[in-house]
Amino acid sequence: MSQFLGAAPLSVKVSSFRAPFDATDADLIIHTSDDAKFAVHKIFLAVASPLLKRFLLSGSSSPCPPFEGLVLKCDGDHATIKLEEDAQTTERVLQYCYPFSNPVFSNLNDVQAVLEMMRKFGMKGLMNRVKGSLVQQAFLDDQPLRVFAIAYRYGLEDEARIAAKYTVRQPFFTPYVEELEHIPASVYHRLLQYHRKCSVAACSLTADFSWFPGFASRWVWFQCDDCVHHPLSWPLSDGKIYEVNAWFIEFMERARNALRERPCSKVVTDPFLIAECLEAASGCLTCRPAAFLDLSVFIGEHFTLEIERAIDTVELDIPF
Repeated sequence: MSQFLGAAPLSVKVSSFRAPFDATDADLIIHTSDDAKFAVHKIFLAVASPLLKRFLLSGSSSPCPPFEGLVLKCDGDHATIKLEEDAQTTERVLQYCYPFSNPVFSNLNDVQAVLEMMRKFGMKGLMNRVKGSLVQQAFLDDQPLRVFAIAYRYGLEDEARIAAKYTVRQPFFTPYVEELEHIPASVYHRLLQYHRKCSVAACSLTADFSWFPGFASRWVWFQCDDCVHHPLSWPLSDGKIYEVNAWFIEFMERARNALRERPCSKVVTDPFLIAECLEAASGCLTCRPAAFLDLSVFIGEHFTLEIERAIDTVELDIPF
């Protein structure tokens, strides 16, 4: 190892480097685009990147792809390289190269910058360690389309599929994100097709009640004879056909409209959607005391779960 490192101590002051990359026995000094410096060991970079290993060992001052922007200068027992990347991105990549704990990311721009630097230097193994940061819950909830596009761009199939499922929680046409520039139009088209298929699967549950549990006929909207019934009757899983109160059918129709735009279980738990339904039910002396509890059980224990099951049957038809 010492032969590879060329391990003579650097004649530099530790305080001039960014801790913890300030080792006096380092054999490589990294300068970033924003003029930060890191004192590191070649061996850790070589293990992380076979491409970088060949470049560092060659000592070439005229690098070939993918290192055109990398300048290597040898000065006695150590070398210096100038990177195009900034200090924050470089430091995070170095944290993955060394046996340190993984860095914490607070935004997708930083995750993408690290993935891009790793791609540039052929650090495929390290990219697999970053992917968990890409699918943080906060990113999936707020920016699923960006997560999907980033994951697809860098060949992270599992993460792309996870993010795709979260994209259906947003409207069919969402605001433009610049990450779409880095994926084929055909991939985005297939993602929109997936959204539409999920909508069809989820909406089908609002017009066919055969998936209702066996005891569904005991819910008040099937039992009450005092309310106005819907003109149509519905068969349940017990094989019988039942009349249904109009206010419940109106709820299912509003749920269908919401699911058409955003096919996910969350939309049917919207308090405003439920409140309109309960307001109609409160006008009936029979429905009023039971409607809230029955509807809560129906939505929370059955409808939401069935929506997720329906969506799970839809395949994301995208080649990786």
